[in-house]
Amino acid sequence: MHLAPHWKIKRELKRIQKQIISIHSRVYVSLLSAPHYDRFTGRSVQIFDGKIPYADRIAIYLIFPKNGISQSHKLAIEYLRTSGYSPFVVSNLPLTDSDCAWLTQNTYKFLSRPNIGYDFGGYREGVLSLYSELNRLQYLAFFNDSTWFPTQGSKDWLSRAEALNVAYASPASSFGTPRIKFFDFRTMEWRLDVTLRYFHYCSYALLVRKEILRSKAFWRYWKLLPLTADKSQVVRVGEIGLTRLVIRKGYSHGSTLDLNALPTVLATRSNLELNKIARNLITIGNTEATQLVEEVVSMRDAQRSASERQDLIKLILTVASRIGASYVLPEFLHENFGFSFLKKSPLVFSKRDSEIMMKLGKKLKGPSGRIIEHEMHSIFTSMGNEYNTAMPHDHENT
Repeated sequence: MHLAPHWKIKRELKRIQKQIISIHSRVYVSLLSAPHYDRFTGRSVQIFDGKIPYADRIAIYLIFPKNGISQSHKLAIEYLRTSGYSPFVVSNLPLTDSDCAWLTQNTYKFLSRPNIGYDFGGYREGVLSLYSELNRLQYLAFFNDSTWFPTQGSKDWLSRAEALNVAYASPASSFGTPRIKFFDFRTMEWRLDVTLRYFHYCSYALLVRKEILRSKAFWRYWKLLPLTADKSQVVRVGEIGLTRLVIRKGYSHGSTLDLNALPTVLATRSNLELNKIARNLITIGNTEATQLVEEVVSMRDAQRSASERQDLIKLILTVASRIGASYVLPEFLHENFGFSFLKKSPLVFSKRDSEIMMKLGKKLKGPSGRIIEHEMHSIFTSMGNEYNTAMPHDHENT
């Protein structure tokens, strides 16, 4: 009998050890992270009453105010108030005295908590804090500050979401089209399918109606929600998990952005407009998507032929399908659909994307436009040379 070399045995033991640690970590996150947080870490949560009265419509607004409450935070909170929603601000960072003073005057409730579980960890804190009120609410909205909203000239999202007359509403969905490789873009056939494995409604804004709020499944989901520092798992148990719960239980659902109309609207754009839309596609640092966009845009001109025009439409649809339309087409959605939200992440992952967003910021109208433009510039300036060292980003893995 021949024994394996010592180094092979040692390598195999290390591999088994890593597997055991990984399994233990997954079990802890799935079964024990929420109870542990509630019993120990959650004791540090501070919750305060504000002076805005209770309404049967409450909006949980999650913020990460690393430089204090910003002007865009105040803009969003004022929008919630004027829309008839009682703002409940959840901060994933400690709040300053001046922030607390402003929030006291302008919210129904606010709290600060440890930054555990990212946006869904914060949403969970808000839901659990509203336990005694869930059965009285007509609507519960969720927002986070990963987007700027509202933008002047856009449509009022909350009124549009209510008008959908569904139990679960979002501004947009992601990963609802069959997945193809970037460089197979000519084969793209745009059709939405909510049964696809990773289909989900975007969680930077959600509107949940009373029939879901009063269900045991909704409360159980939040009570048992795993709290993790793994962003990919947050997406799986958060955006995807909650979407799947709603669909599985048979609740009505939908988004205010009609993604089915995207190919039709693109087909009505002029050749010059299509060239511009393709050139300004946001890729949030995805290396493969960026290379494809640069290559196709440099070689195609919609004015030259119908086939090149069609290639550009297929390119736009492919990148939107793989990354998410609300990331990829901010200016197009704002101008053609009255889309209310602008994602902030394009200013972090790529200098190219940042420059596209900065040009859009200059076009935004009104006082809110100047606030957003100023904050875009602050993010751009703070990044400095970090764009050159940032890791390539693939939204599908976050």
